[in-house]
Amino acid sequence: MRYFFTFLLFSSSLCAQEVLSPLLSNPNYYSYSSSIAKNSLIVPFFDDFSSSSNILDSNLWISSGPLMNNNYPVNPPTIGVVTLDGLDSNGFAYDINMANNNGFADLLLSQMINLNNLDTAFLLFYYQPQGYGDNPQVEDSLFLEFLSDSSGIKTWNRMWSVAGDGLQDFKKNVIMIIDQKYLHDSFQFRFRNLATLSGNFDHWHLDYITLDAFSSSIDTSGLNDVSFVYDSPSFLKRYREMPWLHFQDNINDEINDTINILLRNNQASINVDYQYNVYENNILIDHYPSLGISRNITIYDYDSIGNYVFENPAISVNNNVFTPNFNDSSEFMIEHIIGTGSNDYKYNDTLISYQRFNSHFSYDDGSVESAYGINVQGAMGAYQFKLNRPDTLRAIQIYFPQMLDTVNTIDFLLTIWNDNNGNPGAIIHQQEEYPKHTATNNYHFYYLDSLFQLTDVFYVGWEQTSNTMLNIGLDRNGAANDYMFYNVGGSWNTSQYTGAWMIRPLVGMSNLSLENDNYIQDLEIYPNPTSDHINIEMFTPNNLISLFDLSGKMIFQKSIHLSNYKLDINKFDAGIYILNISNRFGESNRKLIFTK
Repeated sequence: MRYFFTFLLFSSSLCAQEVLSPLLSNPNYYSYSSSIAKNSLIVPFFDDFSSSSNILDSNLWISSGPLMNNNYPVNPPTIGVVTLDGLDSNGFAYDINMANNNGFADLLLSQMINLNNLDTAFLLFYYQPQGYGDNPQVEDSLFLEFLSDSSGIKTWNRMWSVAGDGLQDFKKNVIMIIDQKYLHDSFQFRFRNLATLSGNFDHWHLDYITLDAFSSSIDTSGLNDVSFVYDSPSFLKRYREMPWLHFQDNINDEINDTINILLRNNQASINVDYQYNVYENNILIDHYPSLGISRNITIYDYDSIGNYVFENPAISVNNNVFTPNFNDSSEFMIEHIIGTGSNDYKYNDTLISYQRFNSHFSYDDGSVESAYGINVQGAMGAYQFKLNRPDTLRAIQIYFPQMLDTVNTIDFLLTIWNDNNGNPGAIIHQQEEYPKHTATNNYHFYYLDSLFQLTDVFYVGWEQTSNTMLNIGLDRNGAANDYMFYNVGGSWNTSQYTGAWMIRPLVGMSNLSLENDNYIQDLEIYPNPTSDHINIEMFTPNNLISLFDLSGKMIFQKSIHLSNYKLDINKFDAGIYILNISNRFGESNRKLIFTK
């Protein structure tokens, strides 16, 4: 419970310089929310939340609010969990009113399950507080309740609870079901949590929920399952994504020689096969191991060795794994597969990831877990990037998550530095900007008002004009600390927080990209071509309109608070231009033709 969150955050940051803050909302939410009951299921009832769809299975659950994800848990029993917090199924706060900010939040409710013919059943599950999220306070408990049927009267009874706490390893819990009032044909169970209702607070993670008939202690002593633990690592040494041409110019330095995949053996067979496959346009272009279908490995139980790490040898990566071509961008699908015992659960035995190359450099994976800020006026944050060929910096993408107190009226100086022996050097460009929040997981494009060519190492970031934290998105699953510098008193230091700032520079000599045309669907621009004016109908207020020539230079910009705007083009020369329109839903670029 955080009744005075704003005050406490401010007070704690007085002695800090770098500050991490929980999010007000979560743009990564894809939760299933339903009140539709189905016919009673039969046991076994099981879900380990490893589905790649990130949507709760409506055949198993009637739920509101929980989030299926891979990025919040720390060392889960199997990849994927369901998370309960203070956000609803749309990823927004249940109650933004700070006077009433604590109460029951998420609900994970099972469909009806027929236990009528059983003498004894059991419910097994794993749980963890906090993870990479926010730690629940003592009063922010997690509860488990069963639906009883006694003489035709159905009531919910609390069977188990645990008080909030800081980060711990996942713990297994088993509840035996022997009372006849629960062994009926429409049994249900539910998890609920008490949480701060005003934001993305008080995280609880659940994994491997199993309800089944009990026959012996073997049923609850082990999971008999080998699983992946986390998403696939990047095949690139430094970046998660980078421009294709820069990758091809220095493949040897950019691609990893080896990668590591963590596996966890939960009391299953120790003999496991592993392979990965790489596809381009659904065509297999690379396979590991180079000889044979798979590599057989011996994985002892987690309780004896922890997670399995590939060593002697590590998983090798072919330097030519990504086929060279003449495209500006490329995408490859990477499939990791483990072969396990016949009784092993199979859905957590495959990982799918994508290696993308386009126009930007990125250390983050696109998911946001926290907000990063510096609470000192004049502070600077600089992010290091390295070019493999001279190139033109055109724009900078920054993700600003929506926080409790908006900062979109507080200006900052978007800044670019050159390199000084591994630290940010002289400032080579600054322009005044304002944080732009997006309701979805989209970055805001800051187009530079002058273009220039860069070589080798450069830095992009910000200089603050006040002590208010700008709260830039932080991906907690990355580790780009060696490239994240901050300056609060004249000297540069690397960030103390593990993660990756969600800042991405865009480079390229080609025309301004039209790749985000679909971000804003409801948009009409006419007439085009035109010799007099352009009518812009945006169907939503509060838009930023920017006009660029084909060199990428911004020649006009205006904030429009109405949904319709008439742009007079008489002051512009005949030619082809790019119109950029951005609002809280995203962005769109449109090609315009001006005639005279």
